[in-house]
Amino acid sequence: MAFDTFEEGLETSRPAELYTITVGSQVYRYTSAEDSITDGASTFTALEGLERSSLSAGGPTDNIGAISIKVPGTNAVAAQYVEGVPGQLSTVEIDRYQRGDGSTARIFEGKIRAVTFTDGGNTAEIEVLPSFEAISREIPRFKFSSLCNNVLYDARCQVDDTSASFRLSAAACTAVSGRTITVTGADANGDGHYTGGFVENAAGDDRRLILDQTGTVLTLLLPFTDSPLGTNVTVLAGCDHTIDTCQSKFDNVVNFGGFPFVPTKNIFSSGLTT
Repeated sequence: MAFDTFEEGLETSRPAELYTITVGSQVYRYTSAEDSITDGASTFTALEGLERSSLSAGGPTDNIGAISIKVPGTNAVAAQYVEGVPGQLSTVEIDRYQRGDGSTARIFEGKIRAVTFTDGGNTAEIEVLPSFEAISREIPRFKFSSLCNNVLYDARCQVDDTSASFRLSAAACTAVSGRTITVTGADANGDGHYTGGFVENAAGDDRRLILDQTGTVLTLLLPFTDSPLGTNVTVLAGCDHTIDTCQSKFDNVVNFGGFPFVPTKNIFSSGLTT
């Protein structure tokens, strides 16, 4: 029997909601039901305290407004936002499940925007932005700037982050203190070589931006959710987005995404006189 038939039946409808939350390569599955539900090869664990705000009218990917999902503060997803923000994309999919025949219908999908802890940390509120709303706002892709607009190693930059020339692989992380980590061998190319680059964890499914590299000490934008201490990490060379670095360090001027010959003098503030 089709999902709609059960959904519309006064006596046959026995719905539950299935939540699939993906953080990087980690997948968490929960249900609002009192007992766990197996759907195909996936098991959705009953989570006490799981609730969400109402959905506005629209399809699963329409611009229907953000929703809030409440979970216990100790929940594994919420725990990854205690000290910072995961370096990988976090998504949420919600399916309405009919127990009668196991049929489902997607009612929402989106991306996690923020996690707020309330009630003394006992409750976490996960704010989720619908997928289409995240791309519905018009923002400028490029700025008229002398610096490169590309994200290092992205499809426009095209520098190969798997190349041995730009990566320090299987490097031991010997110390961690907040946002600062010590990585063996990071000093081989001098200070600043990895500034603006990234550190990947041993699994390769999470990375952090490097704000500064002095010797073997790396200062990260945010600490890793799971401490890399005692593991081997990968460090990727950084870029300051100038055309000189693009040429000398990466030999990639053909893909430079800036406007290096922008005049430094602004005639609207200084006038036309020399």
